[in-house]
Amino acid sequence: MSDQSAKYVVDPYEFIHEYIDSVPHLEAMILFWNSRPVGWTCDELSSRLYIPSEQVNGVIRDLVRLQVIQEHPGTPEKFSYFPRSDEQNNLMRSIDDAYRRDLVRISTMLHSKASSPVREFARAFRFRKDKDQ
Repeated sequence: MSDQSAKYVVDPYEFIHEYIDSVPHLEAMILFWNSRPVGWTCDELSSRLYIPSEQVNGVIRDLVRLQVIQEHPGTPEKFSYFPRSDEQNNLMRSIDDAYRRDLVRISTMLHSKASSPVREFARAFRFRKDKDQ
């Protein structure tokens, strides 16, 4: 996942291709969206997504970095959807709709991506235009 917050992309497929690393990332993001404003613990997400808690920790870290979810301190920590703007909400709605309509295509697209470490390495070498220039 990119260290910068996600730019708003009109096409949900472009957003998923650019910013989402795996099916668990996408399903967690959609779960947070559909259950807003409910907070989820790592254990609850692990149980709901059928993935080990170590993997959930990575998914949460990536979605926080993407600024799609936020942490609610406490014992245990909880995380919930982070509604930053109407544009983000519209994007999330279109991602949810696209995944419901086109599950196989989106899952195949995610499974065909390079591994996360390879993508992270490649992202480190992308040239980005600074906003100040």
